[in-house]
Amino acid sequence: MAAAGTNAPARQDLFYYGSARILDLFSGGTNTQKVLLEKIIDPQAGMLIETACFQEHGKAPGSSPVYMKVSGSSVTISDTLAADKPGKLTGTGILHGRNWDWNYLEFSMNFSGVKIEDVNFVIKNKLIARKKIFMANGAPIQLWETEMTVIKPEEYQKRFKDMGCR
Repeated sequence: MAAAGTNAPARQDLFYYGSARILDLFSGGTNTQKVLLEKIIDPQAGMLIETACFQEHGKAPGSSPVYMKVSGSSVTISDTLAADKPGKLTGTGILHGRNWDWNYLEFSMNFSGVKIEDVNFVIKNKLIARKKIFMANGAPIQLWETEMTVIKPEEYQKRFKDMGCR
């Protein structure tokens, strides 16, 4: 089993672009967002880092960093790297497949009291995510379906600039 350290595989930087379809479970309304994702797979550091830039039509883009510390097939999730300063996002997850080449990830996270159940599938050049979002009292509020395709770094940089990401 490959672990963090000197015998681990080399770091990979992957870039994805796609869209998210969001269903509001209160109103039944839907909207879509563009999603641009940088995914760093860093076995030497024992980390997976995902930074998403997302934009709903006609609105300013938002950013969402997620840091996943890997230990075997388990991950600890946060939106900050500072161990002594917990962020608004916390959680845990399980990775399935070959070490550092996982094809299925399942997470349970909390973001400022909102619970998020998330599964990601990596299939060839696609990353597919399904999120269920619940209020603190357990009431479901949103469903997210995201599908992204790997893009070249140059296309990522162009889209990053065009979307106004930070």
